[in-house]
Amino acid sequence: MIEAIQKFILKRKVATSMVYGGFLIFGALSLRDIPIGLLPNIEFPRLSIITTYSNASPAEMENLITKPISEVVGTIQGVVKVESESIEGYSFVHLSFKNGTDIHFSLVEVREKLDLIRDFLPQDASKPLISRFDPNKSSFMEIVFFSNGLSDEHNLRQFVEENLKVYLDRVDGVAAVQISGGYQKEVFIEIDPERMNSFRISPQDLRSLISINNKNYPAGQLPFGKKDLLVRAIGEYASTEEVGGTIAFFNEGAGPVYISDFSNVKERFRDRRGLARYNGKECIVAYIYKEPGKNSVQIAENVSNALSFIQTQFKKEISLEVVYDESDFIKQSINNLFLSLIIGAVLAFLALLIILKNLQSPSLLLLAIPVTLFPSFLVFKFAGISFNMMSLGGLALGVGMLFDSSNVVLSAIERNLLLGSQLTKAILDGGKEVSTSILSATLTTIIVFLPITFLKSTLGIVFSEMALAIVVTLSMSLIVSLTFIPLAASFLYKSRKTLTSKKSKFQIYDEEKLIKGYHSFLKEMIATPNIYLLAIVALLVFSFTLIPFIQKEFLPKVDTGEFEMVVSLPRGTDLPAMSDFVSYLEGELLKDKKVARVVTNIGGEEDDLKINPNAIVDPNKASLRVVLQEDKDIRTSDFISAFRKKLVIDPSYEIVFNTRDNMLGDLLGQKKGFLQFLLIGNDLESIQEFGIKAKSRLLSKPSVLEVKLGMETKNTEYHLKFNQVKMSRYGLTNAGVSTFVRIALKGLTSSSMKIAGMETNIRIGMDKKYTNTLEKLRRLKIRTPSGDNISLEQFVEIQEEKNLSSIMRRGNFRINPIDVSLDPSLTRAESDIKSMIQKWELPEGVKLQFAGEEEDIDASFREVIFSFLLALLLIYMLLSAQFESYSSSFLMLFSVPLIFIGTFPALILGGKSLNISSFMGFILLMGVVVDNASLFFEYYRLFLEEKNDRLAAILASSEAVFKPVIMNNTTTILGMLPIVFELGKGSEFQAPLGVVVVSGLFTSTLLSLFVIPLLFYKFNKNVTSHYR
Repeated sequence: MIEAIQKFILKRKVATSMVYGGFLIFGALSLRDIPIGLLPNIEFPRLSIITTYSNASPAEMENLITKPISEVVGTIQGVVKVESESIEGYSFVHLSFKNGTDIHFSLVEVREKLDLIRDFLPQDASKPLISRFDPNKSSFMEIVFFSNGLSDEHNLRQFVEENLKVYLDRVDGVAAVQISGGYQKEVFIEIDPERMNSFRISPQDLRSLISINNKNYPAGQLPFGKKDLLVRAIGEYASTEEVGGTIAFFNEGAGPVYISDFSNVKERFRDRRGLARYNGKECIVAYIYKEPGKNSVQIAENVSNALSFIQTQFKKEISLEVVYDESDFIKQSINNLFLSLIIGAVLAFLALLIILKNLQSPSLLLLAIPVTLFPSFLVFKFAGISFNMMSLGGLALGVGMLFDSSNVVLSAIERNLLLGSQLTKAILDGGKEVSTSILSATLTTIIVFLPITFLKSTLGIVFSEMALAIVVTLSMSLIVSLTFIPLAASFLYKSRKTLTSKKSKFQIYDEEKLIKGYHSFLKEMIATPNIYLLAIVALLVFSFTLIPFIQKEFLPKVDTGEFEMVVSLPRGTDLPAMSDFVSYLEGELLKDKKVARVVTNIGGEEDDLKINPNAIVDPNKASLRVVLQEDKDIRTSDFISAFRKKLVIDPSYEIVFNTRDNMLGDLLGQKKGFLQFLLIGNDLESIQEFGIKAKSRLLSKPSVLEVKLGMETKNTEYHLKFNQVKMSRYGLTNAGVSTFVRIALKGLTSSSMKIAGMETNIRIGMDKKYTNTLEKLRRLKIRTPSGDNISLEQFVEIQEEKNLSSIMRRGNFRINPIDVSLDPSLTRAESDIKSMIQKWELPEGVKLQFAGEEEDIDASFREVIFSFLLALLLIYMLLSAQFESYSSSFLMLFSVPLIFIGTFPALILGGKSLNISSFMGFILLMGVVVDNASLFFEYYRLFLEEKNDRLAAILASSEAVFKPVIMNNTTTILGMLPIVFELGKGSEFQAPLGVVVVSGLFTSTLLSLFVIPLLFYKFNKNVTSHYR
């Protein structure tokens, strides 16, 4: 069939060249439509359930809301993990589903389950909100706004929220926009409690009054001629005067009592709980979050278009700047991978130039690369494969291998030409001779990726596109070698004279002398095979003893050139004090020329938790995103280490440095610490107290830089202890008294109104002079249903207590997650600390479990080993079927262990880790190195029939394969070198894979040229026929 196709190609050269021209054109056009991303379109099925219940403590939120919700949704099919956190007034329940779960169907199931328990939740709790937004995902874009021409800079936040935010919300793919910093206007009704009580009105009555009156109501229709006109009762407030003029009570004889008679109604900026700065200057920051599974680059372009419109439309009022854009790193990484691909192809071409000793053949082979890649891009488009770290990594891997099949076919054609065949016959005979072998070689490389398609875990999802990219390009290279190469050869070579006339000037080495030396050394080894085989085994054993010294991680760390500082000061620290300390940090950072910009967020609003459950809302906490200069040659980890040493801070202050070096960390829900473990139990006291002891023990080790407790130290609080007998006598309820105290201390939003076209909250609160001490709070009077005014101290006892600010759960157990940041310069730090933790004696009822990346490492390594063994079995089955021999195929597999002799030392010397990227290199190597052995065996069978002498056949076949093996593997190695040397941002991700492939291929190629002949000489003594 192949011969018939080639005959047709040689007969219809112009038509065939036009077909390839069409593929090149449409392949080039498809480049515009292939999306760009950092990783494949990975969407781990997750849902979050957010419920609010004002004034409830973390313990109450856990018992009344979090626990019932967790129990009912945990029974839904496909749920693999239920995690939750309860904080004051908020419950967060996060569900993780099996990969491949239909999240839309699961969302419906979750909603149905929640409806079943709605009546069992507290009446005043909000309806549970189900969100597909991933709580572990950070903002992918950050924009800062400054005032240009606003009459009052204090109005900047309101201007952004009212006029600009809507354009960002509309962008396709944007899940949420969180606004931080600035001032927020409000209409504040400042109550004088003494005057209010004299009018026998309660704050709760006032709140209800505002809510009822500040509304427009439809009143029906009124005929007007031939039309019916709508009639509306207008009650919405238009000014603070209207609010103050609302009648609160009508006193017989004295007339109406207005709100302004017992309160001061004023428009003001509310007390700030947070602020934002850019490079030390106060601003407004918009944090943009994208929808799960959406393409970051495309969304960033859409957001940029919206920002261009905003800048044009509102340039007189504001100025803006994009200070963080995740897509910049993505585009740089992809461009660097493209550059690596091109450099690899050039290096492979130079290798062919040296080995083939002419310019003609390498040039033809180089031409085969675009002819292979552009049709592959067309397949990418229709298969939905994007350009990302995985797919382009697969192309970079395959670029050196693309030469192999074409080189074999071209060599066969040239050999037949030199033997005197006519051009057409030489092309047809050459293709016929090698078509089976190159088909087999391509299949052995492709088949190793088949097990990955059966994996439904993270490994299968992440690397499926890399596997597909390699399969597509190698399949296309096989087609090109059997169709395009014969076509090109028919134009290039007119006769044997054409071929022999191209004398080469590239005589860098003496080929005959090299082969003669190889032949001589191989004969010496065959004379004493046991010694050399034992030496190989010793090298192999030594290599495996190096495994404990190789760092293990889920994915290689990628230096993005930016990091985050999370700062925590003792609870109770006010905003000005926090701002002063953060200003010190900003100043120290901006002094360094390596720092490009610093985006700061201190505190925030509680409503931010609805957008991002991990949002900072307390004034004693802050986050600083630090972006380093792109042109400065410094690693982010080195900068952090140097900056940490410069800081002189109070021991009670906590600063945690988070590097975004794990690209899948957010998607997988991994914490930022290098090492994470959980203390699991039902007794809060036990896991909290042991967590404090664990932190102390860990910090005593020099290799530990930071320890972050998920369950923080208990905070001092005042608890109101109600006397239920007295409250019952007065007709008071817990909820009513709690609301009264909240209004007195914090204020409570009751409604909203438009002022100058901007939506403004109406908040009710008390004059601080009545509540600024504990004693004044005790004497504060509350109105009873009977109309009496009694002080809180008559039925409330106020006690000082310590309480947790949050309670976390995983499944049915409470957890205390502990993140440990380790000194990255100490390679043994993680294993030493992990060993120490495993030896701890735990309190009764407390369990310890490693989590985060550790969970994924264990699971993924098991799957990788499974994939490796399955691929090995498939290769054996393919070889056995091809050669009709069990024993010979088994001997060929001994080329696989040879890769470890080079890879393990190379990983240590290169400072690389064992991760799923490097394991993919091992899997890929299996298919490549076995090709060398199978090529040897093909020649061995042929020469054995000719010579009928095993030793002569082994020596002859070894010499025959020497040049093609060296040539094919050299092009693959050189094609991978740019990946190994990490040319630019993002290349760190593929570097471990490149190190494994280059080192493994180098050692296995050299050693297999000797080991495989030795094995066949020693263990394959009974071969007497063609198939054995």
